[in-house]
Amino acid sequence: MVDQSITGAAGKVAEGDRSGRARLVIVLLCVALALSMFLSLRSGASDASAVAVIRDWLTGTMPDDAALGARDRLIVYDIRMPRVLLGVLIGAALAVSGAVMQGLFRNPLADPGLIGVSAGSSLGAVAVIVLGTTWL
Repeated sequence: MVDQSITGAAGKVAEGDRSGRARLVIVLLCVALALSMFLSLRSGASDASAVAVIRDWLTGTMPDDAALGARDRLIVYDIRMPRVLLGVLIGAALAVSGAVMQGLFRNPLADPGLIGVSAGSSLGAVAVIVLGTTWL
């Protein structure tokens, strides 16, 4: 393998420009994530208003004097909140695993098929179809 690193002043990229831009992108992505999480909590058949959800979440009031009713609190906190948090955690885990795979193979186009994940899952699916689930 040939080392293609560039040394000297001509090869250096202005770190201030890149790090400032990266920070801005990270902040904007975090804001977009928070906004999409809030919209996921808010959207649905429940008639809970966005202001009531924000007020209830920020004040942390007890159920007696809450901005949301008991039914809306149940929907928002017991049904939607776990779904939204699980979606965020799964997305983060998939992003980290993809970045690790690309870093491990030093290939920005690396995908799960590179290590046989697709073929292995196909084998498992065929085994379940042919043999059934009773042997599991």
